[in-house]
Amino acid sequence: MAERTCETCGAKNDVGARFCTTCDAYLGWDVGRSTLGGDALTGTIPKVVGSVPTETAAPPTETGAPTDAATTTVAESSPTTAAETPPTPVAEPTPVADPATTPVAEPAGAATAPPLHDPPDVSVSTPEVTLAPDAAAEVGLVVGNTSNIVDGYVIEAVDPPTWLEVTHPDTHLMPGETRTVPLSLSMRPGVLVLAQRLTVAVNVRSMEDPRLAVDVSVHVTVPPRGPRLALEARPTLIRLEDSGTGSFSLRLDNRQANYPQTVGLSAGDPEGVVRFAFDPQVAEVPPGAMVEVAATFSAPQPAPGQQLNRQLTVTATNDEGPINAIITLVQQTKAAPVDVPIRVRLEPSTLRLADAHDADFEVHVDNRGGHSGVTVSLAGSDPERRLAFAFAPARFVAVPGHITRAHGRVRANLPPRGTTASHPFSVVASDGTTDAEASGVLEISSSAAAITTAELHVEPPKLNIGTHRDGRFGVIVDNRRGAEPLHVTLSAQSEDGLARATFVPPALAIAAGAVGQAQMTVSGPHPPASQVIVRRLDVEATDGGQSLTTTAEFTQVGPDRRRPASRWLVIVGAILVAIGALSPWFDGYPPALPFVEWIRELLSMSSFTVGAQVIEPPLRLLLLVLAVMMLFGLSGKGGLTRKSAILVVLLTVGYLVFLAITDYVPSLAMGLAIVWLGAVLGYIGGVLARPRQ
Repeated sequence: MAERTCETCGAKNDVGARFCTTCDAYLGWDVGRSTLGGDALTGTIPKVVGSVPTETAAPPTETGAPTDAATTTVAESSPTTAAETPPTPVAEPTPVADPATTPVAEPAGAATAPPLHDPPDVSVSTPEVTLAPDAAAEVGLVVGNTSNIVDGYVIEAVDPPTWLEVTHPDTHLMPGETRTVPLSLSMRPGVLVLAQRLTVAVNVRSMEDPRLAVDVSVHVTVPPRGPRLALEARPTLIRLEDSGTGSFSLRLDNRQANYPQTVGLSAGDPEGVVRFAFDPQVAEVPPGAMVEVAATFSAPQPAPGQQLNRQLTVTATNDEGPINAIITLVQQTKAAPVDVPIRVRLEPSTLRLADAHDADFEVHVDNRGGHSGVTVSLAGSDPERRLAFAFAPARFVAVPGHITRAHGRVRANLPPRGTTASHPFSVVASDGTTDAEASGVLEISSSAAAITTAELHVEPPKLNIGTHRDGRFGVIVDNRRGAEPLHVTLSAQSEDGLARATFVPPALAIAAGAVGQAQMTVSGPHPPASQVIVRRLDVEATDGGQSLTTTAEFTQVGPDRRRPASRWLVIVGAILVAIGALSPWFDGYPPALPFVEWIRELLSMSSFTVGAQVIEPPLRLLLLVLAVMMLFGLSGKGGLTRKSAILVVLLTVGYLVFLAITDYVPSLAMGLAIVWLGAVLGYIGGVLARPRQ
């Protein structure tokens, strides 16, 4: 079920209600009147440009009695006055308490004596009345004199609205008399009273004793009245030159009605090509006011140099029907200007590439002399047909009065290494009828191969490996002057073909501006003993097309194996001679007896035996000295060693001959055999120590 919401207190009411059931606020008279779509819609209130004086009931005071409402008066603006005033607020009445139960305050200075008699008996025969601006409404007020004297009564409205006038005839009553007093309620002339519903408290007071008073209530209704609002468009004639947009204002005049009216605004033209916008689209015009609504529109312009008249119909619509206003629109455009052909320029016009395939440039399409956009297509060409072109965008609109830029790219193949090629080309901008051309040149160069600027070094360039078979070199490939990476494979070969070289790693990848290193191990056979040989190596680094070469030398010495054998034989021989000199020479006779035993043996032996025992210890000592001399002979050419070995043999053999002469030849032990063996080995070592011829 449809409902209507009170804007004053927020209570829900039936869709056909005129006043709020809670606060008696005005909801809009006659459903469908001053509404849109059957609902009392509230539109946006535009600026108020004029209103008439209005009166409305004020909200109740704390005691429940209504107070005088403020009267707001706004001078009506004339059509030529630019001053505007804010909208006049329209207060809605609120319900008041029944004053019949409200006690009457005693007048100041009144006596405190008891009343002379009872208060009058008062009732209302017509508690609800409707006011019209041209006629008074009568309320039947039944007053009964309950006293025993003739009494008159004063009838007054308690705090009535300023626009309400209350009158009544003489009210003197006889004792016990009851009379219906006609109470006249009317509107003050010249004041627009808003549609509303309010409760007026009426006080009936005794003239004899003012303390005897009774309050009654009368419900007063001010119905909505007045014509529909008037619609006026300003200006009614609009001229546009070289423009498709315009504006106007609408004046909605509701100064003759005492209730608000809500309308929806729209507009159209016979062709249906004009577009309108209203601010606001739905407008609520307060009672007794005139508001202004701003409107804008856009319309297609006529052809250049022509004039076009259009009739615009503006409509304000609610449930009561449309209200129209007519506006005449005159549009005129200037004659089409003469366009200057577009021009094309390349930026830069000379392109230079080094070791690259693509070059970028900008195409400037100059349409500053044109007055309309030109759709152009870009294309590139070269006489040699060696270039490829691309544009972004390839098709676009050259904006009038501006230079439109597009991005271009040209691609070419690299020339041979270390050479430069020049390719002229042109870019054409075509609009389908005429062509505009710009020329350019592409200069592309190719750097020399990286290997041509690289250097190959071997560290150290000369190496003496002595008697070793293997030698190690450092191979350095310098690409610091190169503009691109270098990939090379390393190899080496000796002049005699006997040396073998290996590389770790066997190939190098050197970035531009960098240095690559590898290790070269060279192995070659030994030369003859004690001979020196110098081998020359040709080291090569190749990229598959070109190569770098350098040389390296390594020196070898043939190993002399006689010298080590000589040393070992002499050392072993000297040791054996020393061992033999300290070992027993004869069975049963130690080489050295204790001194006492030796003396005893000497006394018991013959003279020759004593001689043998005396000679043997010095001989042993001499053999030890000769063993040491054999070792000293290693520092020379072996002569001292050989002589010492011969002396060892001669001394030991002479000692045996001496023993044989003395007829004292004991059994030989291993000592002398070891001495002789050592002497023989030492002599052989001395012979080997002699240098070869």
